[in-house]
Amino acid sequence: MSEIISASNIDLVLQKNKEIAEEVSAQALKLQTNTSIMRVASMPQLALTILQGYGLIQMPIEDKFWSGAIYVKEGKIIPVINTALPRANQYFAAWHEVYHILFDKVSFDHIIENDNMIEERKAEYFAACMLLREVDRYFTELPAMDMVSKVLYCMSAFQAPYKAVLISLYEDAVRSDNDKLRDQIKEIIDLKFDDIPERFRKLGLDDSLVMPSFVINTSYLHEQIIKSEYANPELQYHGDNETFLENIMKEIQMITRITG
Repeated sequence: MSEIISASNIDLVLQKNKEIAEEVSAQALKLQTNTSIMRVASMPQLALTILQGYGLIQMPIEDKFWSGAIYVKEGKIIPVINTALPRANQYFAAWHEVYHILFDKVSFDHIIENDNMIEERKAEYFAACMLLREVDRYFTELPAMDMVSKVLYCMSAFQAPYKAVLISLYEDAVRSDNDKLRDQIKEIIDLKFDDIPERFRKLGLDDSLVMPSFVINTSYLHEQIIKSEYANPELQYHGDNETFLENIMKEIQMITRITG
């Protein structure tokens, strides 16, 4: 889980990004130029596709600050995405977790949260690199309208969360010495919206991006268990695998304080 970014700390976040930009941008470019991967799915869905190969669990978790994690159990790495958050946040969280799986060199025993904030910042920057490439150009080419509406258009076009869009735009404003844009972003970055779906609809945008999906999905793990049982019916550990999956779900629920 990463730090909460606000007008008061966005400049510090950018300073951290400068320190990791070269390394993380190269990692993102490695994926973006891999044609065998990039033609599989759209950019937002691609992260989920990659995570499915690691046994992705999708489940609603009633904690707006808990977007996802890597769960480690008996040497198995299993990503978890919180589907109670808007889909845009799920896509961003998915790329965040892809970073941890593919590029994080820090050892971890259970769930990646606040133990290594540098790796968390790298994961956030990586997600932005994957989802928000050239968002600054798109933003500049939008017709005249209020600032928040422009950000909503960017969210829709790049399938990314509100603050992620603003941070990327703020970075460009700093690079181009655009003090006016910097000030505008700081004015709206801490705004709280209860009506984003309505705002999307008024702009003619698909509001499903800013709505939760509430998906509950452990299908990949179940499929692997069934395939293993079909291929090797004489083995006795298939029941153990089912129990293992059940225990994982129970433990995740306990960690995330889910009841019922």
